[in-house]
Amino acid sequence: MDGKRLSPLEYVSLFPLFLLPFIFLVWPHFFELLDAKVYDLKIRFWRDTQINTDIVHLDVDDKAVKEFGSWPWDRKISAEIVTKLTDFGARVIVFDVLYSSKGSTAEGNEAFFQAVSTSGRVVSATAFGMTDSPEVSFHGDEERAEAIYERAWKLQIPSTLGLFKISRMSASHAPLVPIIVNSGGIGHIKSLSDWDGVHRSVPLLVRFDDRCVPSLSLAALVVYLGADPRNIELKESGEIEIRHPGGATSIPVDSKARMLIHWQLPWRSFPHYSVAELFRKKTDPTLPERYRNKIVFIAVTVTGGTDFGISPLSGDCPLSRLHSCSLNTMLTGNFIRRTPAWPFIAGSMLLALAFCLSAGRVRILAATVIATLACVTYIVLVAFAFMNRFYDIPTAAPFLIFAISAMVSLAARGISYESETTRISRALQRYLSPQMLERVIKQKNEIDLSTKRIELTVLFADIANFSSIAETVEVGYLEQFLNDFFEAMTRAVFDNQGAVDKFLGDGLLAFFGEPVEVANHAQAAVAAARQMKREMARLNEKWSNMGIKEFESGVQIKIGITTGIVVVGNVGSHRRMEYTVLGSAVNLASRLQGMAEPGQILLASRTWTLVRDVAEFKSRQIVRVRGFDRDITVYELDDESVAHNQAPRLITEDRGRRI
Repeated sequence: MDGKRLSPLEYVSLFPLFLLPFIFLVWPHFFELLDAKVYDLKIRFWRDTQINTDIVHLDVDDKAVKEFGSWPWDRKISAEIVTKLTDFGARVIVFDVLYSSKGSTAEGNEAFFQAVSTSGRVVSATAFGMTDSPEVSFHGDEERAEAIYERAWKLQIPSTLGLFKISRMSASHAPLVPIIVNSGGIGHIKSLSDWDGVHRSVPLLVRFDDRCVPSLSLAALVVYLGADPRNIELKESGEIEIRHPGGATSIPVDSKARMLIHWQLPWRSFPHYSVAELFRKKTDPTLPERYRNKIVFIAVTVTGGTDFGISPLSGDCPLSRLHSCSLNTMLTGNFIRRTPAWPFIAGSMLLALAFCLSAGRVRILAATVIATLACVTYIVLVAFAFMNRFYDIPTAAPFLIFAISAMVSLAARGISYESETTRISRALQRYLSPQMLERVIKQKNEIDLSTKRIELTVLFADIANFSSIAETVEVGYLEQFLNDFFEAMTRAVFDNQGAVDKFLGDGLLAFFGEPVEVANHAQAAVAAARQMKREMARLNEKWSNMGIKEFESGVQIKIGITTGIVVVGNVGSHRRMEYTVLGSAVNLASRLQGMAEPGQILLASRTWTLVRDVAEFKSRQIVRVRGFDRDITVYELDDESVAHNQAPRLITEDRGRRI
């Protein structure tokens, strides 16, 4: 049933193998979204927990709002925050706050401007609209845009990289010009969420004409390392190299300068304190130690605030943690590298093609196990690459290409298998009993109809003197009698696990041992012969009372049984095939039936050897049979009795008789 060639239906199953890569080519977002979900799972289960201890959060939280009133506060408070952190020895002060409007008082503004200028450690945030379309021109607040442009980095941008570019900059999203000018660094807080709204990466560089504006985290890193922006290089290989007094730092990015963020738990990974604690009336001796040589992120996290988003680890994450997690990724060097999808897609296609073309050579169960192991192996590979090297191998497209192709192939094989089973079942209905066929199907026994050479037992049964009966009985009665006869004889064969080969006039050819193997095919044939005689007795009882004189005295059958090596299988032309049995054992069974007297059951010596322990015999004859160049020993079965574990009882012995 599991052939070595693919059926036409199985060739059609190769269609998904080429359709899915085409879908990936024209509509990659579906696969990217699935990969993003897998990425989230990997971050949750196998993220790196290494935290740079120099990162601290100072939050404008509910406690601070209760202390100083609703945000925004007078800029004097912001100035005091900068002054206190500078005095405590903070290394970098990062404001994830847009000071885009003038404060409530002019004195507060001037105090804040002065504090930022005096500290020299402040990294201020800016925001803008950006696009990846080269046709969109910039528009916005000219004064602030000019100030941002002056603070932007002069980098050589390789032509192979297509960075996002700033398309607009309004006054409400850029800090005041004195803040831009006096800050130690300017970084954008523009984060790009994926289609599902989850923040997984950040563009570290955004193009502004011929210059680049860094992200808030990258700007903080440069200030922290004491690097000169002129020593930063954007390489064609997809890396940002920062040369600084402590050496060099390389950051892997994609063609749009995006870096995958190695997310940490938003509230538990980094120390976080309330701004209110900076203004305690009683001096806390441990307070300066919290911030000495630290990178302090200041952001608004008050309940009901809008600066929250979705991360792979949290559905309600302060976006200030996006910048701290991004900075932590760069400081620890635990970068997540996304590998190209096409090499894995090509490998998946080749593997799926090999599976679809070769799966027909093994059983469906084995093919299913192979496909399952292949899918599990790829999942393990993806997990292992992330666990040990933080390589993000694309999962959706390669996995789905192979899995769907394999499933469709297996489904096609299953349908083809069912069709073949149905066809063979119909073919076997003429050979096997319905009960045996049902048992074979339920037990999932393998039915092999291929031509083979094997030892079987062959039975010939024929009605004695039926030619003379056929000459006088009306055709209608003759047809009815033969139908009853063949029905009874077939039942005897089927009841004993035999197969009916063909009807020959008023005779029947049956064999035992194929296509369903039986424990002792010779004993099954003898049992069938005995049942045939009992069936004839019932048939004679019925027809003797029909008023037809030819049947009044009853009809006798003659049976010949032989066991030997034969050829069995489907034989014929492409227009008509027949499952049949061929060989000298078939011819000998026919000869034995021909020489038998009415009511006799004659067995050849090989059959006698296989049944002698369970049957009695009336006689043994040594005969010469036409077509055979040797003497043949023939036994007559005593069908009236069964002697278990006894030697056959020999009554007479004749020699020299020729058939």
